[in-house]
Amino acid sequence: MPMLTRTFDELVRDLKQRLVVRDPAPVVLLGAGASVESGVGAMTDLFAYVNCANFDEFTVYITPLTFAERYRLLSQFLQSRQPAQVTPGYQALAALCADAYFDTILTTNLDPLLDDALSAARLWRKDYLLLVNGVIRSDRLDILATAASPRVKIIKLHGDLFQRFMAWTPAEMDAFLTDIAPSLQSAIKGRDVLVVGHSLRDERIRELALSTGGLIWYTNPNGVPDFLIKEDRVRAVIGPTSTFEKLFTGLANALRAVESAPPPIPPLESSGGVRRGLAQATKSIEEKQAAKTVDDLIASVVGIINLQGQPGMTGFVLSDPRVIVTDGYPSNVGAMSDPPMIRTADGRELQTKILRQYTAHPFGPLLLAVPDELKIPGLRIDTSALHAGDFVRVGVAAGERIGVSTGSIITARAQQIQVAPIGMVRDLVAVDCVVAPGASGAPVVDASFAVRGFIVAGATNKLPSYMYPILAWADFLRGTSPSRTRGRGIPTRGH
Repeated sequence: MPMLTRTFDELVRDLKQRLVVRDPAPVVLLGAGASVESGVGAMTDLFAYVNCANFDEFTVYITPLTFAERYRLLSQFLQSRQPAQVTPGYQALAALCADAYFDTILTTNLDPLLDDALSAARLWRKDYLLLVNGVIRSDRLDILATAASPRVKIIKLHGDLFQRFMAWTPAEMDAFLTDIAPSLQSAIKGRDVLVVGHSLRDERIRELALSTGGLIWYTNPNGVPDFLIKEDRVRAVIGPTSTFEKLFTGLANALRAVESAPPPIPPLESSGGVRRGLAQATKSIEEKQAAKTVDDLIASVVGIINLQGQPGMTGFVLSDPRVIVTDGYPSNVGAMSDPPMIRTADGRELQTKILRQYTAHPFGPLLLAVPDELKIPGLRIDTSALHAGDFVRVGVAAGERIGVSTGSIITARAQQIQVAPIGMVRDLVAVDCVVAPGASGAPVVDASFAVRGFIVAGATNKLPSYMYPILAWADFLRGTSPSRTRGRGIPTRGH
């Protein structure tokens, strides 16, 4: 059976559904087309740069040069013509990595464009791992490439400019891939591959992509090479939107992977405004210490362990006040382990204790203590008004759909909803997001990763879901609304 043609919209839908059903993200394979579009010269420009007429002459020229000579000669050429600027395509790719749509990037490019984009997208050093072929030991590659943390891995197949270790000739490229292939094939076995800016005419690279056993999403503005047309695992997305810059900016827009800049620290005012300025600066610093990336969100979401020893519902850590929040619905709380335990994103099970419960609503939040061992930023809250269409993420740590999904606020106005077996429940906000058992207590955060509420109700695999908005229980967090300090036992239903 020959390859199948797919549209850009079908690629978007596929990526979105992977997050929903927890399928692995495709491995992204980047070729020279990515760098050329982003300001680095093409090979023909490189030939002219060193006064060579073609690739054969260039190979003869470059082969005897030492690594230091190559670096001095090519360092300027291999950087963007405007290195201080990260192109929209690379910004979009970094944002998609930050939003967990991608986690493994294989690139044949030697330049620092992707590295710079990850830094600009606020992916900290703890969030991604840069593995340079020829620098990292090949027997360590499969261990590092499959480790759960850091989540994002960038693997430079042909070396790296600043490591001064680069493959330029066909013999060097073959040697580089021969050394790394066994470990890399093991690390990406079973994964789908998204090819961008690469023709796959390089036999070694093509073998690597096909060796995974998964699908090959081949993107190209012009067409599919003959040697791929009969591959039944190929899904071809062809057309003018399949260039590097257009593809990734289009994906980021369609998947709403938008990076928002952190708020600046306000300047201090003179005389009477100094105290107010200090308060604003302190608040801004606190916000900077809270979660800013999807990885921070994932780390801040915990599973609340039930009497069977498994996470039965979801909770989340706040940065201020430093507490764990979860759904206080009676049957949920009554099913919690005794003593209360949580399961963290890295698999640890830690003991906690109940602090307070909001009793004025059937789904009033239950507050738990944050164990001292849990060293994570936590999430901040935002009590500003909601708007229909606002982008949100939902982080779930229990049940069948553990992970992060995306959606939007359907109606900003709080509603009264029939919820079985309770009856009519007030102050709920509809969210365009599908949930499954275990999502109770899952944080609903906006584009800046601020908590806007938590999931309390919804039909499995059916829209909409409902959250209990932060506006309804923010005063409880501040200690200015009804609550009860609890020991063990079944909580009051509320009123």
